[in-house]
Amino acid sequence: MIPTLLIYDADCRIYEEMISKRLPDLRICSSTIPEQAFDVIEEVKVILSWKIPDELLKRAKNLRWFASLGAGNEHLVNNVHLPEAVILTKSTAYGKMMAEYVFAYILYFIRELEKHFDDQRKRRWQRKNLRRLSQKVMGILGLGSVGKEIAKRGKQFEMYILGVRRSPGPTDCVDEIFGPKDLGQVIPRVDFLITALPLTSETHHLLGEKELNLMKEGATLFSVGRGETIDEAALIKILKTGKIQAVLDVFDTEPLPKESELWSLKNVIVTPHVSGITPVQEVCEEFIANYQRWEKGEPLFGLVDRIKGY
Repeated sequence: MIPTLLIYDADCRIYEEMISKRLPDLRICSSTIPEQAFDVIEEVKVILSWKIPDELLKRAKNLRWFASLGAGNEHLVNNVHLPEAVILTKSTAYGKMMAEYVFAYILYFIRELEKHFDDQRKRRWQRKNLRRLSQKVMGILGLGSVGKEIAKRGKQFEMYILGVRRSPGPTDCVDEIFGPKDLGQVIPRVDFLITALPLTSETHHLLGEKELNLMKEGATLFSVGRGETIDEAALIKILKTGKIQAVLDVFDTEPLPKESELWSLKNVIVTPHVSGITPVQEVCEEFIANYQRWEKGEPLFGLVDRIKGY
């Protein structure tokens, strides 16, 4: 029997096991290399993957829906082998984990945990008044599924939230909304600036030297969307002055080259693109719910707008 779904991923067997338990009638083919899918690719109607070789994609003549496992899909939006008639969805399951990542470090800074660690090592009993997050100002660039989750956590800590989105409009848990042209009004006000933007022609190097220099003394920059939305050379320049600090999870080049100055700057925390790592079960649950909607002809969650690029 010809499978309806092709799962192309290093963890395809795990995905298949979970999905088949919930959708026992769904015919599935799992593949980690192109050769495993050559015999079925022309007939499959749904692909669950993130990055799939063009040699497979261009043979998918009956493909109707590409369910991406990624939140960012710039590599698929303009792929000539993915016709406009094919529905493209993104995963929105990563927002909660990314919000937890951001607040893990915000709390680390605001409660000065490193000082306590150092005091413990030195057996030093030294108390001081600590700061609170209440009324601290957070600026979030990008209010998709990730940005909204971060804003939600911020309000739980009674923070004041400024949001920047392409189409300004009321957003839950955001106190003030701005457009991309209003960065000059947002950046100087924030204690924490979070970039959760997709990569498009409009967001590439959106934060350059001019914008980064608007950050106030002691502010913290978080980069969890796409590394290319920040001019890395300009960022290194301002970080070396000590004016701001940064928590960086995404970069221009990944893995981050060993010769990068970011590794050794004392006011920088580098993590290897881990902020969004989410349990497979949560990603599967999202796909299963979407597949059930697809079968009924209902609108799907996480639809990607090819024109906007996300």
